[in-house]
Amino acid sequence: MLTIKALEELGVNTKEGLERCLGKEDFYFKMIGMGINNEHFEGLKKALERSDLTAAFEDAHALKGTIGNLALTPVYTPLAELTELLRAKQKEGCKELTDKVFTELEKIKALL
Repeated sequence: MLTIKALEELGVNTKEGLERCLGKEDFYFKMIGMGINNEHFEGLKKALERSDLTAAFEDAHALKGTIGNLALTPVYTPLAELTELLRAKQKEGCKELTDKVFTELEKIKALL
C-alpha cells in the first residue's frame, strides 16, 4: 500500500516531495502514480536496446526532472548518473544503472 511510511522505508524523500505538492498527500500520491508510469521509461528502455544514445538521453533527461520533482531518490540517483553517461554518449555503465533504475521503480510500483 502506498503510504508515506512505505515510501520512506524505500528511501524516498517524502518531505521534499510533499512540499512540492503543497503538502497534499493525496495529490503527491497521484503525481507519484503518474510519474512512475511515465511513457519515457519505456522509451528509455527501447532506445537503449537499439543503442540510440541520443533518444535514450532525451528520455532519461525528461524522467530525471519528473522523478526529481517527486523526490523519488532511489530512482532519481541512478537515473541522474545514467543521464550524465548518456549526455557524454558513453554506453559503458548504462546497463547497470538502467537495471538499478528499473529495480527501484518496481519497488515503488509494488506499493500501488
